[in-house]
Amino acid sequence: MTEPARPGLTRHYVTVGRRQLHYRRAGSGPPLLALHRLPRSSEDLVPFIESASKSFTIIAPDLAGYGNSFALEAAPESLDPLCDDLEALRIALGLDRVLLYGEQAGAALALEYADRNPNRVVALAAWDLDLPGALDLPPSARAPLPPFEPKWDGSHFAWLWAMLREQTAFHPWHTPALNTRVDADMPDPIELNRRVIQFLNAGQHGRGYESGYNAARTFDAPTILGSVKTLALVVARQRHDAKDPWRGITSVANDLQKSTADGQTKGEAQCLSFLAGHRFESEVPSPPPVTPIPGVLWRDYVSVDGGQLHYHCNTDADTVPLLVQHDAASSIGTVEVITQSFIGRRTVFAFDMPGSGDSDRTIPEENIEVDVYAATLAAALEQLDLPQVDFYGMWGGGFVGLDLAIQKPDQVRKLIMSNVFQHTGAEQEDIVANYTPDVSPVWHGGHLMQCWHQMRDQGIYYPWFKRTHQGVIWREPFLATDMVHERVCSLLKAGNMYRTAYQAHFIYPTYEKLAKTPVPTLLATSEWDPNNSHTLEAAKSAPNCQFQYLDEDFSKWGESFLPFLEES
Repeated sequence: MTEPARPGLTRHYVTVGRRQLHYRRAGSGPPLLALHRLPRSSEDLVPFIESASKSFTIIAPDLAGYGNSFALEAAPESLDPLCDDLEALRIALGLDRVLLYGEQAGAALALEYADRNPNRVVALAAWDLDLPGALDLPPSARAPLPPFEPKWDGSHFAWLWAMLREQTAFHPWHTPALNTRVDADMPDPIELNRRVIQFLNAGQHGRGYESGYNAARTFDAPTILGSVKTLALVVARQRHDAKDPWRGITSVANDLQKSTADGQTKGEAQCLSFLAGHRFESEVPSPPPVTPIPGVLWRDYVSVDGGQLHYHCNTDADTVPLLVQHDAASSIGTVEVITQSFIGRRTVFAFDMPGSGDSDRTIPEENIEVDVYAATLAAALEQLDLPQVDFYGMWGGGFVGLDLAIQKPDQVRKLIMSNVFQHTGAEQEDIVANYTPDVSPVWHGGHLMQCWHQMRDQGIYYPWFKRTHQGVIWREPFLATDMVHERVCSLLKAGNMYRTAYQAHFIYPTYEKLAKTPVPTLLATSEWDPNNSHTLEAAKSAPNCQFQYLDEDFSKWGESFLPFLEES
């Protein structure tokens, strides 16, 4: 779930060709690159980053196709493309030489990179590297990993929760046996849910999670461990059966030390102690600015009080910037098809709101109000030197634009709001009480199925929690599995923060605020929207207001706004 910013830890992007790599950075001193295990991301290394930042400038990239790093054009067949990414990252960050740390697949990548680039690596430490001979595995353990594909009934989430639990109990997770048993505690539901979210950041919301695994399987441990020319420590996991995990390795290079540890804490401690003994003098440059990528939505962060806001952007067209804003329990991914439609037509931005998507939770839960969201966006626009914008907001996202226009009348040139509403009286009380149930993680993963059906039912009933014939939405059902899956991914990132965000929108005095709007305004709605009457009523409240119906095809909404945006 989205959390407050970690003191001293920042997140960044660097452009590599037509892709972007995402990384976390903290500390000072010589550069240490830390490589995560799979199918996770650099978020998994945050505790290690915080420990290592006392001695190093630690830089933890998301490997290609994981976390927020763009995937490779084709699934890697070996670790070579990932080594190329690491080298491109090193060059882009202005680093001459580095220290390396890696876990599992990240450990294999660290060793492979050092073998290819010995003059660039001062020393490396690897923890929990898979070693041939450490386990007596049947041939089935080498079978291809099953793909992850969203299912209409949400059953893919049951598989995902079970798989992540199994990863803690067995290694490899798909070969449960006594000799693959891991001597470790089962993580609590919050930690498992965190791993769910990291998994869903891989590839296309989980699709393609296996690509890095398949690349890591090509790692030739006996050859690399026997030839690596870098000072190295490799710490193998001591299994419960007490057999020597190194028994399958007959020889290692002179500069390589081998060790064992019986758990994560001890393994990390050995690695950090080794790396501390190989500190070197080095000036680490400040993070370079992002280089825009023509033709795509590139990504970056902007700092505001309390942390960083994450955003999509394209600047191919030189126009007044258009800000596209998602609604509650959502993220920039939800409006991405609309944001993309403006590429080459408008300078366009889309921000993850505080506590949503990949933005820090810069606003305390008890202070979540529409006007506070608007003030946070105003601060972000000031940091980005954007003195004037056009604004489009979907559902509750439009309220943020309306409040921004009222707070900063010179900053918003034109305002577009779609599918707006105002609830009052008993209807408001009912929706505030029931629309946003608790989505806290539970040990068996049942909250994932709750989120799935909650998001899916929003497409066929209104309000979704009143699943009666009176609540049927009479339109062709909008139940595309990919859409529901994306909505659930966004909801899981927001966690229970979504409840206060939604409720701030539900009590918003839409008509009163619209009467105060100082800018030309377009209100739009879908003919099938259950809140259609609210939008029509809202249009009567706003001075200098236009109204239009939206196309059934969601991807055409952005194009339909162009005439309003371009008229003088």
